[in-house]
Amino acid sequence: MRAWNELTTSGRLGRAGFWLRHLVGLPIGLFLCIAADSLVGPSAGLVAAALTTLFLVSVWGRRLHDRGRSAWWLLLTAVPVAGALLLIVDCAFLGTRAGGQRYGVPGGVRIDYRTV
Repeated sequence: MRAWNELTTSGRLGRAGFWLRHLVGLPIGLFLCIAADSLVGPSAGLVAAALTTLFLVSVWGRRLHDRGRSAWWLLLTAVPVAGALLLIVDCAFLGTRAGGQRYGVPGGVRIDYRTV
């Protein structure tokens, strides 16, 4: 069920995972959007675009959690240029916040049934 975790905003995501998903996952998603639209039709392209958008919201939301912020900060993209630039700087270039443990398991800790 690992693939399902790529479409949820729960949990955390470090800077390396954030960049990896943008350098590998995003081009694949965009290719699938174009291919589905060209080969099957606009309705398939719309479904692929919706899944790619859900993937991006998940990646950015989990990275914001790692930074100690809520995924609601994604609404900053409604502010034309400044909001998007603020999110890019905050998520892509700044490290993990030490005190930001409100969202998910702290970085580097694995929780399973054997943990006491």
